[in-house]
Amino acid sequence: MVEIIEILSKCSFSWEKLKEMKESKIEFWAGDGLNLLRIVEIDEKRKSFYVVNQSGKITWPLKFQKLEEVHNKIHSGGITLLSYEIDKLVPTWGNYIAGLFKYFGCDKV
Repeated sequence: MVEIIEILSKCSFSWEKLKEMKESKIEFWAGDGLNLLRIVEIDEKRKSFYVVNQSGKITWPLKFQKLEEVHNKIHSGGITLLSYEIDKLVPTWGNYIAGLFKYFGCDKV
């Protein structure tokens, strides 16, 4: 049990951290390690955000609630932190979400 608590404490995922990333213009790598990404817009009312890739393409909004669901499945052992596993829950987002969670430290799961 101590091990699980220790692992979870290394992960810094939260809505506030997403907002900090946007404000600080922090870039992170997609799960494939080939695409550099950045959060460019946050919609507080809908609790969603948009990401831009290095070629300037902006994604459609990703809801924090969905991201939180995936995060909890990863930490409970329901899925692994692999793009294709995440893609099953959030189609076409697996690579970006995997990279975002790695940035937060969830790759220690």
